[in-house]
Amino acid sequence: MRLVKKTLKWVALLILVLLLTANLAIIFTGRYYIYKGISATYFRGHIRPHIYDQDVFNNRDIPAGVAQPWQDSPYLAKMDLTSDERERIESLEPASFLVAYGDTVIYEEYWNEHDRSRTSNSFSMGKSVISLLIGVALDEGKIKSLDEPVANYLPEFEDEKKNITIRHLLTMCTGLSWSESYIHPFCDVAELYYDTDARDLSCNRRTIEEEPGINWRYKSGDTQVLTYVLEAATGQKVSDYASEKLWKPMGAESDAMWSLTGDENSTEKGYCCFYSTSRDFIRLGKLINNRGNWNGEQLVSASFVDEMCTIAPLIKSNGKPNNCYGYQYWIFTGLPYEVTYFRGMSGQYIISIPSKQLVIVRAGNGTEGNVVDTPPQDDAFENHYAELPFYIATGERLLEEYKKL
Repeated sequence: MRLVKKTLKWVALLILVLLLTANLAIIFTGRYYIYKGISATYFRGHIRPHIYDQDVFNNRDIPAGVAQPWQDSPYLAKMDLTSDERERIESLEPASFLVAYGDTVIYEEYWNEHDRSRTSNSFSMGKSVISLLIGVALDEGKIKSLDEPVANYLPEFEDEKKNITIRHLLTMCTGLSWSESYIHPFCDVAELYYDTDARDLSCNRRTIEEEPGINWRYKSGDTQVLTYVLEAATGQKVSDYASEKLWKPMGAESDAMWSLTGDENSTEKGYCCFYSTSRDFIRLGKLINNRGNWNGEQLVSASFVDEMCTIAPLIKSNGKPNNCYGYQYWIFTGLPYEVTYFRGMSGQYIISIPSKQLVIVRAGNGTEGNVVDTPPQDDAFENHYAELPFYIATGERLLEEYKKL
């Protein structure tokens, strides 16, 4: 008994020392946002941001207009996952899994508290929404060219950053410093997520580390800069522009919302935090499948969507050619037909397969991680997560089953 008490005493002392050390590190580095991060994650039983983080930040609504409801397949209740599919999907903390064929929802399932009306955080899928809105602004002439210097819109990019263009931001090849880790509290993206100095961090405090236009490095900071460009070019709040140009014309059934970088007058977190229902997320996938056209109305030019879905001619950090990223958008080359997708942390997906008129949506809190160490050892699988081919195969099997009914 004495040994147990002594051990507990030393454990408690060790924990106290660690807490004091961590507090001193936070105070001396001035990274007070870590307190908010801890309260929003560990104190809620999570180790990272959650799909229901909307109450952690201020948000701005993205109003819907006249709803254009999806057709529900008459066989919706008959469709089911195989036991193997269900086991793998449910091992990854799912919130929803939906499959749409054209204008028809052919499979739909929700888990735990999620349902048709519940919105969830798309995390980095928001990057692709920003890209679409840049395309709209380009079509309207509010942005004259993707090769315009960012300095034309943001004074912070004058002088040593004057050669960085909007295209460099779109393809994440600015050459600007940035640390991207979703579990390291002292990295740039953690500060961007929890602190309120987003503009200073993403525009002012970054330095040029390499020549722009050569190397692709995934950087949420580049997307946040792009968000400020969009705001400056349009003269509108990004959420208002998204509502006017995308959400209302696409007939969304529910208002979406975007988390803000600070108070209610601040700018949207463009690199993440676009909240929507899973059913309305399908609309973004359909828009990609139809090259920017929505039921006869061209919301984004086909030429821009084509470029968005085209691999940018850049070099990855491992020295290999980029084969997975376009304009803030993921491209999977592991199949003999086109597959592109929106992707967000913890396994948020909107997968588009134009040749099959197929859209697959998945929301939740788990992912299997990078497939690079998993057979087959194929460059096409680098930088993609292991569950991606599985979600595609599941959606395709459900489509084939639907066609037989």
